[in-house]
Amino acid sequence: LHKMDLTGLLFFAGVLLAVGALDAAGVLDSYAKMLVKLCAGSPVAITSLLGVSSAVVDNVPLVEASINMFGETTPTDDPLWQLTALAAGTGGSILSVGSIAGVTLMTMEGV
Repeated sequence: LHKMDLTGLLFFAGVLLAVGALDAAGVLDSYAKMLVKLCAGSPVAITSLLGVSSAVVDNVPLVEASINMFGETTPTDDPLWQLTALAAGTGGSILSVGSIAGVTLMTMEGV
């Protein structure tokens, strides 16, 4: 256990707790409704915005948030889920804070 990356564990714990708090406060539901209204229900437009958001927010809590936002209203086999996974995975590479690998590298380099 002494070789575990405590920074990564704390990072994930913090962002997942933050997503849970936003969900409990109803913010994610409001954001989902705003996205659907803004994008006219288009899965491609919704996931494009989620992908760009993934550059700032880590992709794991972003996907968790999208499950909380759209899980009750979207069928399991809907293309939205495949597009969300693709957009979050690639969008997380835009900035270094969008992925745990980037955060770990910044920690190792002292940035």
